[in-house]
Amino acid sequence: MIKNVMKRIGRRGATAAVVLAMAAGAVGVSAGSASANGWYALNIHPTGHGVGVYSAADPGAAKVANDVYSTPGSSNTIYLECWVRGVDINNQGNVWYRIGGTNYNFFGSYKAYTYGAYVDNNWYFHNGVVEC
Repeated sequence: MIKNVMKRIGRRGATAAVVLAMAAGAVGVSAGSASANGWYALNIHPTGHGVGVYSAADPGAAKVANDVYSTPGSSNTIYLECWVRGVDINNQGNVWYRIGGTNYNFFGSYKAYTYGAYVDNNWYFHNGVVEC
């Protein structure tokens, strides 16, 4: 009888451990992928805008790379690192993304900034990308 109780507890315990491990893994994957640095295709959440690549989170700052395009057919990418507060353009918010490259080319030691509303309507900002 004790053996049967131990087997039941063992199976239930093992099942509970597996369920908890799977839940923790799912949370880790969803949180990790949303906040991780990485290459993001601008055609995933297109805005229809050309996106300037600036030296600061300000449209008056110097451009440091060619514009990229957030359109359905675009093949442009950005290496998204985090978000910062910057100049609000036309009351669309002050979220800018700090990026480390465009179109699979890293910038090296310097960083650049793109306006979140033009990149993806701030989608990544609202879905877990971390603040710088």
